[in-house]
Amino acid sequence: MIISSQPLFSHAASNPVLGGIGPLIIGIMIVAVLVGVIPWAIRRRKAQRPRPRPEDQPTPPPHRAHIEHNREPDGAVFPDDGSRLTPHELKPHSSRPGSGQRREHDE
Repeated sequence: MIISSQPLFSHAASNPVLGGIGPLIIGIMIVAVLVGVIPWAIRRRKAQRPRPRPEDQPTPPPHRAHIEHNREPDGAVFPDDGSRLTPHELKPHSSRPGSGQRREHDE
């Protein structure tokens, strides 16, 4: 049994609500919602705190706040053949703390 869709399209074209007035009303409603959002967004933006002025910005400290340390390798041997070390084969790497010496931050 073949159901033809022709009567459905002719019914939609002959009905003014389905053919043109319905989409027009839906479009007007969407435009009204979008226009109504504009005053809401303006009120919301006015309720926010103002942006800080340049004189309100924090000033940098008078001394260096960032100190960079360069790590020196431990002399670890990594494979040159393209293979990789697994986690249990890696040793803890440091910047040569020396044997038996404590670092400054460990004290």
